Amino acid sequence: MEACLNRSRAWLRIAALWASCAGALAAATTADASVTIGQLPPGPPAPNCTVSDVDYLQPSVTGGNLYVAKQAGTITSWSTDSSGPGAVYVLKVFRRTTDPESFQVVAHSSPHTLTTGLNTVPVSLPVKSGDLLGYHESGPPNSCTFSQPGDTVLTRVGDLHDGATGTFSPQNDFRLNLSAVLLPDNGFIISGITRDRKRGTASMTVTMSNPGVVTIGGKGIKKRPSKSRAVAGPVTFAVAAVGTAKRRLVRKGHVLLPVHITFSPTGGDPATQSINVKLKMRRPPPPTPPQ
Repeated sequence: MEACLNRSRAWLRIAALWASCAGALAAATTADASVTIGQLPPGPPAPNCTVSDVDYLQPSVTGGNLYVAKQAGTITSWSTDSSGPGAVYVLKVFRRTTDPESFQVVAHSSPHTLTTGLNTVPVSLPVKSGDLLGYHESGPPNSCTFSQPGDTVLTRVGDLHDGATGTFSPQNDFRLNLSAVLLPDNGFIISGITRDRKRGTASMTVTMSNPGVVTIGGKGIKKRPSKSRAVAGPVTFAVAAVGTAKRRLVRKGHVLLPVHITFSPTGGDPATQSINVKLKMRRPPPPTPPQ
């Protein structure tokens, strides 16, 4: 009896271990893919920002992650490495204007009071491709930038509100002490389906919200290679039946195919939509009986 109980306890421990591993794997597979924008200092931060009430942004860098969103999506968090406590940061999203020295604020986060060390702050800010990251800082001296020869941070005294545009001045040989996590938009639109009744095929246009790869598939559908774009926009696929579906199309003149479209944005999670596409084919007239 005792031996049976010991064996039961052992099996329970094994089952618990498997459940724990399965849960970890499930968490790993459901984690959102993301893109990192911006950079933090490679060493201990220094309190080199001594003027309070200033807007900062970083239009370009000489190496490493850009501070520019290369895809449309949502900023889900931002981080900075602080040399000390007390300064107040507000993350801002800037957009270029026709004047290369002027930028417009299009979104901002709630204020965050820094603590010493790494600060990571959750947010939800939508961005478009080409938007730039920056922030407004106020309070005691802080480490809003770090030394980087060849780089230029842009600054403006004051606090621009959303929709306002301001002219910025360069601060050479510095880089912004800021990184952010961007979750790329994986939305897409099936924007058009045209049918060729002579061939019994269809043409489907898929418009992507971001750079990435689109694939189509489904039972009874002829395989097609994936298509990619370096910018957001449309791709077109030919939809044709094969096998049993093709024979049904020839015999009856029509067939309904389930088409699954998957869009994988660069650096982001894939999204899938399904649509039924009806193919039609003109059947030849029956032969005329001999007279």
